[in-house]
Amino acid sequence: MTYARDDILIVGGGFAGFWAALAARRIAGPRLAITLISRTSVLQIRPRLYEAYPESLGVDLGPHLAATDIGLIAGDVTSLDSAAHAIELATGERRKYERLIVTTGSQLRRPPVPGAGDAFSIDSQSDAMAFDLHLREIARAVTRPSIAVVGAGFAGIELALELRDRVAVHNDFGVAERLQIHLLDRSPVVGPELGPSPRPIIERALAAAGIVLHLGVSITSLGRDRITVKDGSTFCFDAVVLTTGMSAAPFASLIPGAHDDLGRICVDRALRAPTVPHVFVAGDAAAATISAGGPLALQSCQHALQMGRFAGENAARDLLDMPLLSYEQQRYVTCLDLGRSGAVWTEGWDRAVAKTGAEAKALKHWINRVVIYPPPNISSGLLTALSSTDPAIQRDVRDRCQSILAHTGD
Repeated sequence: MTYARDDILIVGGGFAGFWAALAARRIAGPRLAITLISRTSVLQIRPRLYEAYPESLGVDLGPHLAATDIGLIAGDVTSLDSAAHAIELATGERRKYERLIVTTGSQLRRPPVPGAGDAFSIDSQSDAMAFDLHLREIARAVTRPSIAVVGAGFAGIELALELRDRVAVHNDFGVAERLQIHLLDRSPVVGPELGPSPRPIIERALAAAGIVLHLGVSITSLGRDRITVKDGSTFCFDAVVLTTGMSAAPFASLIPGAHDDLGRICVDRALRAPTVPHVFVAGDAAAATISAGGPLALQSCQHALQMGRFAGENAARDLLDMPLLSYEQQRYVTCLDLGRSGAVWTEGWDRAVAKTGAEAKALKHWINRVVIYPPPNISSGLLTALSSTDPAIQRDVRDRCQSILAHTGD
């Protein structure tokens, strides 16, 4: 049986996977062969999929990886033999590795009720595009449309508050202003995971947008256009879209050892899977504490970016007999888009409100449209420098990149 060989193989081409690849290259230089496997060469800008024009929310990773001599394979990994350090792709291609980095992300956790698979979602770029196509049909054909968003967490709040403007994109403001938006959750409060501090601001934004709240609701079945609740009542809508939380993508289950209740792989401080220490894990697939004795990292872009950098650097360090680093996430912030009401910015794990309104909205736009994107048209040296695990270096290099881009008019 013939195998291609890699020193470091990364499975998953999201934020964590991309930055893991660059961090590994920064440490290894030309000494190690590094390959990234992803279903597609496009990095989906998942934090923005609640917005209009989802077809534009992707970045081709090919040029960035080619510039840093990182191999890219578009395909699905169908099997893993961790004892043999080997994987197989759907195409039949087999590869062996010295170190594996799992960055396969997360997927929507659909509720365990009949019809859940038929509802819309914005979980992936293709899902968001399918939902957007349906929104276009609704905007053109329905005089007084109604849309139900199931899940009043972070994504559900952002989507519900953006829907009116998304419908307006496809028609006129008359239909958009007549749109009835319903937000449902089994929790008795909106944004339960966001805590009490920003909740009054969120509630005011939802009220200002005319969104109808259905809290403490138990759904027994649903579909693309209807919801049935526990008392047997069925409600019809022009679309039902799910934002019901995430769990680790299925590939994570192939890694031996402990997993948490979200299916994430429990890792040590160096982001290794303890029972298979040649495997490193980052992003939404990893159950990792952000510091010694600290809380678990969230399934979020801000944690995936930094975890990817640590996992990639540590995989390369491990092969080169260098000491490993302990993953640290020095700062935690939350920036929630509130549609026409601006945004709310919180700081720390108690989510103390620091900024609101237009000021917070400007920060949200800067993060979503600049910070999380791989910067285009810069040297491979600057690109790999951005993969540093030191936040101060990240900020300095990103400022230099922005200066270069501004100077070139890009």
